[in-house]
Amino acid sequence: MEGKIIRETAGAPAAPGGQGKGRRSLRNTFEAFWKRRFLVLAVFIVIALILCGINYGRSLHTASTILSLDYEEAAKGLTPNRTRFNIFEIRSPEVMERLIDYAGLEGTITPDELSECVSVQATHDKSVSGSVNYISTSFTVSFTNNGAVDQVSAEDMLSLLCKAYREYFVEHYGYNGSILSFDVNDLKFNDEYLMTVDLLDLKCSQLEKYVQLRMRESKNYRDPNTGTTFSALEQRVSNLYDYDLAKLRSYIIENGIANDRTGLVSTLDYKIRMDSLMHSKLMAAYEEDIKGIQMYDAAMSAVVMIPTKDQKLQYYMSRTKTGMDNMAIHAEEQLTGTMERMEQIEYNSYLTDKLEANRADRVKTEKADSMIRELEDSLNVLASDIQSIDSAYSSAKARNYIGFSDDTTGFAQRIGLAPALICSALIIVIAFICVFLRKILSNSDKEREI
Repeated sequence: MEGKIIRETAGAPAAPGGQGKGRRSLRNTFEAFWKRRFLVLAVFIVIALILCGINYGRSLHTASTILSLDYEEAAKGLTPNRTRFNIFEIRSPEVMERLIDYAGLEGTITPDELSECVSVQATHDKSVSGSVNYISTSFTVSFTNNGAVDQVSAEDMLSLLCKAYREYFVEHYGYNGSILSFDVNDLKFNDEYLMTVDLLDLKCSQLEKYVQLRMRESKNYRDPNTGTTFSALEQRVSNLYDYDLAKLRSYIIENGIANDRTGLVSTLDYKIRMDSLMHSKLMAAYEEDIKGIQMYDAAMSAVVMIPTKDQKLQYYMSRTKTGMDNMAIHAEEQLTGTMERMEQIEYNSYLTDKLEANRADRVKTEKADSMIRELEDSLNVLASDIQSIDSAYSSAKARNYIGFSDDTTGFAQRIGLAPALICSALIIVIAFICVFLRKILSNSDKEREI
C-alpha cells in the first residue's frame, strides 16, 4: 500500500514537468535562431531573391493589357446589338485563327493550343451585395509565351491578338445589316400582284426606318468614299415609297390585274365578312362601356385617395383612377378598333369592285411586271448604297466600342515581391518548427537514457 502511494505521488508532477520541458525547448529554439539571426536573415533574403528572379523571368514571357468596353449596353453585360456579351470569345477558334494568320504561324500551332496562352480576368470581379453582382466593363488580357510560340515575342502576339479581337467584335456586334439584304426570291411572280406590292411596301418601310434611325444617331455623317449622307438616302427611300410604289399599286388596282381573279375575290369577300363581324363586336363593346359610364354613380366619379406606402415604408394618400376612368379608356380602344376595321372593309370592297369591273389584258399585265422589276432594281441599288455607308459608319463607330490600354503593373508586381516575401517567411517559420520539434525529441531521448 505504501509503495502504491509513493508511486502515485512521484508521478503527480509529470504534467508540469512536460510543460516545462516544452517551454525550455521553445526558449532554446529562439535562442538558437537569435544567435544565428544574421544567417537566418541572409537565408530569408536569398530565398526571396530567388523567388523574385523566377517571377521576373516568367514576366518576361508574359504581356498584359487592359480591355475596356465603351458603349451604353456594356454596363448591362450586353453587346452593342443587345446580345449577351462574353469576354471569353477572345479565345474562340475564329479569333485564334485570325491571330495565327496575322502572326504567320500557319501549320506550327493549332487554335486550341494557342488559346492556352491567352488568359482573361475581370478587373472588378466582385459582388456588390449578396444578391446583386457587379458587371465589369474592363478586363485584364494576358498572353503568356509558354514555349509554343518561340518566333514571336509575347508583346507582339498580344498586339496582334487585340487587332484580331477588335475586328471580330466589329464584324459580329458592330452593326446588323441583315435588313439591308434584298433577295429577288422574296418576290415570286406566281403570287398575287397585290401581295407582291405589299412585300415591296414592307421593304421600303424597313429601309426608311433604318435610315431614319441612323439619321438620329448622326445626321451629318458623310461617307468618306462617296460623300453620301443619310439624309440623301432617306429622301430616296421616301421618293420610292411615295411615288414609285404608290404608282404601281394604283396601276394594278385600277386595271384589275390579278393572277387568280376568282380566288382573290373570294378571299377579299371572306376578309370583308370577318372584319364586319369584328366591327360589330367592337361596336357593341363600345356602346356597353358608354352605357356603364352614364350609369356610374356621380359620387364615385371624383378622385379617389387610397393609403399607400412609399420607399421609406411611410404611409401617404395616393390618387388612383376610378372605374369610370378604366371604362372610358376601354371604350376609346374599342372605338379605334371599329374605325380600323371599317377602313379595311372599305378598302377590300373597293378592290373587289375593281376586280369585277376590269379585265386586264396581256399588255397591261406585262407592263405591271416591268414596273415591279424596275422597282425591285431600284430597291436593290438603294439597299446597296445604304449598306455601303452604313458599313463605313458602323465600323468607324464600333472601333471606339473597345479600347486597349497598357497594363499598369509595377516592378514590384512583375517580380512578385509580396508573394516572395510571404513564401520566404513561411519557409523560415517551417524551419523554426522543425528545429523546435527536434529539440523536444532530443530532450526526450536524453531523459530515457537517464
